[in-house]
This record gives sequence, structure tokens and C-alpha cells, in this order.
Amino acid sequence: MSDEIRTALTFGGSEGSSGVSRRTLIKSAALGAALVGAGGALSACAAGGGGGAAGGSESQAAGEKTADNPFGVDKKAPLEVVIFDGGYGDEYGKAHVALYNDWAGSEVAKMTSTVKIATTLQPRFAGGTPPEVIDNSGADAMPTSALVDKNQLADLQPLLDAPSIDDPNTKIGDLMLPGAVEGGSFDGVFRQLGYVFSMWGFWYSKPLFDKNGWEPAKTWDDFFALCKEIKDQGKMAPFIHTGVHTQYMMNILTTMAIKHGGKDIMLGLDNLKPDAWANDSVLTAAKAVEKLYKDGYIMKGAEGMDHTTSQTQWLLGKAAVIPCGSWLENEMKGKVPEGFDMVVQPIPSLTSSDKMPFETLNGGAGEPFIVSEQAKNKPGAYEYLRRMLSKEGATKFSASTGSLVAVKGAGEDLKNPSTALKSVSDATAAAGDNVVSVSYAGWYAEMNDAGKREMANLTTGRSNADQFVAAMQKACDAVASDPKVKKYSRS
Repeated sequence: MSDEIRTALTFGGSEGSSGVSRRTLIKSAALGAALVGAGGALSACAAGGGGGAAGGSESQAAGEKTADNPFGVDKKAPLEVVIFDGGYGDEYGKAHVALYNDWAGSEVAKMTSTVKIATTLQPRFAGGTPPEVIDNSGADAMPTSALVDKNQLADLQPLLDAPSIDDPNTKIGDLMLPGAVEGGSFDGVFRQLGYVFSMWGFWYSKPLFDKNGWEPAKTWDDFFALCKEIKDQGKMAPFIHTGVHTQYMMNILTTMAIKHGGKDIMLGLDNLKPDAWANDSVLTAAKAVEKLYKDGYIMKGAEGMDHTTSQTQWLLGKAAVIPCGSWLENEMKGKVPEGFDMVVQPIPSLTSSDKMPFETLNGGAGEPFIVSEQAKNKPGAYEYLRRMLSKEGATKFSASTGSLVAVKGAGEDLKNPSTALKSVSDATAAAGDNVVSVSYAGWYAEMNDAGKREMANLTTGRSNADQFVAAMQKACDAVASDPKVKKYSRS
């Protein structure tokens, strides 16, 4: 299974990580059939270079192990870092390189950036000269599972066991957010560090809500009452979403169902259970989405809008609430009106007696960083990642990108954060361990396609909630009973 599929929608499961970034979500939808359908054939796309660790730990330049240098890095040894120059840019990478060089005492770490990760680096893996640290992201990312099969990725367990920069009594592993380690593990070995935390929620303009006396809703009954009030004013639509990428709304629906019925709902969806979709929690969530359409709360024309078009309409004041991930502000940089002051809230609970609290978030760790097994300075790579995960490293990343690092307390030291970033930080802190997400759409192209199709039907009135549930359960049963489809599971 490719890294892009593995990291598309999942969090905390035994098989995947949840890089819920916008580009990964959309890319997984577009390429799901090709990648997941290929099953184990992805290993054929891996760069060559054999299965051994030639040039690996045996040839590492070593220094003395100290409290400040737990990996025994030779501070004079070169370190090469390659950053994906995508939605987060590469300025944060320059800041992290500077942190490492300040520690090493000289300009030994060098960084390059590219949007063509696989095109640039697969020949180097094949030739046995890969860089130490790679931000393996974007449309041209290398399939992580294929690299694992070729023994080309280092075991990152030493990083987890190392003391953190800010508190030597706390291990790095204890800093990671729930699910981050499991999500980056392959057959129980931690190979991939999901560096960025992303979450889903309902976004709104705080000044707009304050001006109108609107209160963010904690339950769907309250949300429908708010929608009616907004609609009755006649100035804007209560709700807008991207009708082109309906997986956004599917993410909202499954989160609602999981909060309502508990984590057993999440496990049922991912494990293709006979009642994964045919249960009261999913049906209640589907009825909530159906009501959004039937009562006219969704902005007209939303079914034809892509993500940036719907987000632009929201910024222009054409709608009050939009469901999106925590990358929203950064993605719309330069288009946000002065004083808009966007904030995010958790997705409302279906009822006041849901099994999981209102603060529960759909989220996870993405933007995968890997270390080359064949690299000449593996200890330096571990130290580089350790410094990335420090409070200073996390703060520099957030200041540059408007996003949080996937460690506990990542937003605590931010100075003058935007309203968006502060609200994400506050929501993450409030959620604690109540962070969920699903993996099925990334694992099974058929389920991803069915979800997009059936959500489009539900949000346009072409089907009702009962029909939605029946269609999704039928698709689930078909995948579960197909011996040609490789199955994944989580517990």
C-alpha cells in the first residue's frame, strides 16, 4: 500500500497514519483505484539498491554519546535534508537546518527542496547515495511500503527512545500525539514520522458570529436551529461544502457517527463489518446530512464547487459555516479578508448523549519524514528529527505555516498566533486522547468511490439516509467478500 493511500484518511490504526492533508485527501480519491487495486504490486515501483543496509550503521561516523548528543553524532559529519516544497513551503526547513547547525557548531547540514521527490530521489536510492532526511510528501512521493520492503528506511525507534530537547526526563515517544507512532509503523516497526497535525471541523468567522449573536453549536439540534436563523435572515446560506470532493462531507459524516456510537463504529467501518454502515449511529448521521439539503441550508450551486471555490465563497460572506481541515487558512493565504478572523470548532455531536464527547476530533499526523537506511549519517538524521520535535522547532514550523506539529503542547509557545491557529491549538488540547479517523477509503478504492458517489447523492436529494446506508453497506459487503481484494485491519 502506497504512502499516499496509507496516510490519506486514517489515524491511530494498526495499518496507517492519518495525514489528513488536503492534497493527500484529494489525491487518494483520484488515485485510489490505481494504487489500492494494485495491491502488493507497488513494491515493483521501488527504487533498486538491494535489501541490505550497505553504507548504513556499520559505516556511520560516530561521536561521543552525551546528554546533549544521545545518538553519538559526529558533529563534523555532513547531513543532507530534502524538503517537499508544497503547501507548507520550505522556509520551515531552513529554520530547522539552522537549529541543527547551531547545535553542531558549523554549517554541516544542507537543505534542498523540490516538488519531485520520487523523480529526484529514487535514482539516488538505487545508486546507494540517498540523503539522510526526506520529507516524503506530495504527488510525487515515494511509496513508503515499497521502500520498507527493500529495507531502505531506517527504524526510527531510537528517536522515540531518546530524551526530548526540552525535558530530558520525557522521551520523544511520550510527546507524540495519539496514533502518530502506530500510524507511522510497518509491521510494528516505526519507519515514518508524521510531523504535522491536521484536524477536521466546522469553520466560521468569529466577528460575524459575534455581530449576529450566533453561538457555535455543540449538537446538531442546536446547529439546525442556528441554520434556520441564518437562513431566515436571507443574507447568506447557513452552510457550504465542496460538492466536487464529497469525501470532505463523508469525513464529517463518519466523525458524527463515531462520536455517537463510539470507537466500535470506527473499527466496524475499517474492518468491513456486516453492520459497519447498517447501524443507528451511521443512519442518524446520514439523516443529519439529509436534513441539511432538505431544509435548504446548503448553498445553492455547492454541488459543482471544488474545495477552493467553496472556500472562496465562504470568505466572501456567501455562507456562514464550512467543513474543512486545519490547513484552510494556509491554503487560502492572500484571499482572507481583513478582520475575517476564522476559527474552528469540533463537529457537533449528534445528540447530547453521544458515547464520545463533543470535543472529540477527527485528525491525525501527516507530512511524513523518513530516514534513509543507507545514509552515511544516520545518527545525525535522528538528531535532526529530535530538534524538529523540540518546542523551538515546532514553534518555527507553526510560525511559518500556520499549522501545528504532531506533539503534545505544540501550540503553547506560539506568540500572536492567528485566530485560526489558536483555535486549532485549543481544540487539540481540549480533545486530549479523543482523536479519531477512518482508514477504509484509503485502503479500498471501491469504498472510496462508493462514498464519493453516495455522498453526492445524499447532499443533492437524489437519495435519502436509508438509501445511503443501504448502498454503503452493499459496497462494504462486496469488498469484504471479494477474495481478490487485499484486506487490512485495525484494532
